[in-house]
Amino acid sequence: MNNKLILSTFLLCTFSSVTFAQNYQDSLKGKYLILEGAECAGLKFNAQATTAAWQNEMECSRGYYNKDAWRITWLSPEIFVMTEVIRPNDISPPRNDIYKIMSIQNKIVTVTNYWTGWGNQKPEVQKFRIK
Repeated sequence: MNNKLILSTFLLCTFSSVTFAQNYQDSLKGKYLILEGAECAGLKFNAQATTAAWQNEMECSRGYYNKDAWRITWLSPEIFVMTEVIRPNDISPPRNDIYKIMSIQNKIVTVTNYWTGWGNQKPEVQKFRIK
């Protein structure tokens, strides 16, 4: 009987966390996220939050539009992968960035950015403000 109680509690907790997971994709649709400490550098999501453009500080501060395009693949309600769309050359694979949204509060988006490049880099917590 004790095993049934433990199993029931485990299943309830598992389903509760899945049921109440925040759907961040809806929260980012059509949003412009500006990196903390920047004037205009950040991510511009499309209306479905399935693509984004990265805007560099130098280009946007001068009024130019940076054409750094990314495809967004949502792995879960809070984790997405950004994959580079424009090929820099014929031999390099596309760059990928993995983000886990920690929270969206008071127009501040807190994410963990997981390193996917060469070498060992620790995950970095980044903050963006929603414009």
